[in-house]
Amino acid sequence: MPSSMPMRSPFAAQTLRTAWRGLPALALVCLAQVPVQAAEFVTSLDSQCAVWGPWSLGDDKQPVRYQGPCVKGKADGKGKAVWLNPYRFKEGKEEADDTWEGNFRQGVFIGDQPFKGRLDGWRSNLVLSERGKVGEAQAWWVHRGPSKGAVNLCELEHVALVVPDGFKVEDDQLVHARMLAAQQTVVAACPSNAPFRAVNVELWRAPLTPDAKGQEPQALAKGAVVLDNGKPAEVRAYRNDASAAVRQKQADAERTAKREQVRQAFHRLSADQQVQAWLTTSQAEKDPFKWQGKTVALTVKLERMLSPTVAWVTDADRGGYYGYGGYTPMLLKGVSSDTFGKLDTAVVIGHIDGRKRAADLGVSGSSDGIEATTLNVTHTRPCEQRQCMDWLGWDVRKEMTWGEPFKAAP
Repeated sequence: MPSSMPMRSPFAAQTLRTAWRGLPALALVCLAQVPVQAAEFVTSLDSQCAVWGPWSLGDDKQPVRYQGPCVKGKADGKGKAVWLNPYRFKEGKEEADDTWEGNFRQGVFIGDQPFKGRLDGWRSNLVLSERGKVGEAQAWWVHRGPSKGAVNLCELEHVALVVPDGFKVEDDQLVHARMLAAQQTVVAACPSNAPFRAVNVELWRAPLTPDAKGQEPQALAKGAVVLDNGKPAEVRAYRNDASAAVRQKQADAERTAKREQVRQAFHRLSADQQVQAWLTTSQAEKDPFKWQGKTVALTVKLERMLSPTVAWVTDADRGGYYGYGGYTPMLLKGVSSDTFGKLDTAVVIGHIDGRKRAADLGVSGSSDGIEATTLNVTHTRPCEQRQCMDWLGWDVRKEMTWGEPFKAAP
């Protein structure tokens, strides 16, 4: 852990334990002579040594007597702790609720488990064990202690990897590698024949400090490293806000660049073809005389080919996605079946030729009576996206008003 971390606990609670209230006078005198401990540590009545207890013991300030070695104010070594019934103790009687006898490490009861590293009680019934380095990260295992008895150092809530400044938490590949390495240390220290095994791994920045409620800080990234029936370990249920933010930023930048490319293509096409106005079929139908003799462009959807060169079309944006679409029909002259591509939509450029009957354009048969505004087509481009988004997928309305004179940007 970084040297700036408090030695008492990387997750040390801010609130210190107050002395037991309501104890007999002799007990109060004894407690007054020992330092106040953190919330989960209870000082022995007959020494200056503290024992960690889960919430059911420590937070209830249940009195304890400890006999055995003590290092820096905490039980450490082979000893015995007797938790006393608090109600009977108030009556001046000592009655054991639970007895812990075996190895203690920095105040935490671990029984007959060998462990020489740092242990620390945190909040509620969680205990931390320091497990060395995983890459550049300091590893702590977070254990959930039982309400009574020894903490099982092979039962984990998760592995906490404390990464230094400069660690690229937004790099998912790097984070996954550290999570897999952390899982391997758990498997090596705590072998198991279980066909399915998951180790939760979380990343934090140092120093680790609790929030205002004494809770652990928000993890930078988290995931479950899973061993499933002999398959290679993999990270599941992964969450990394930093990498998600980077991906979102990249996606936004790519969208912005794509919109700019579409905008440039739109203006380049308009300039190359000398388009004087972009129209909808309804605008052309409403006043075809306004645009006679001028080069106009439309996005249209094929309804039916009436002849090899004549098509009956409507607006490509029927649903009004861009705020202009409709179902007004129009006749196109000078097109073919290939004009409209796979999506039956296209950009068409040409000159309005008033209202005409299909028969006037050489159509015969049952469709010769169709009448609509006609466009003599001089240039076409099939649309590759619905509503011709490959041409209109940018904020068109900022630079162009449908049915008004248009000047292409340079």
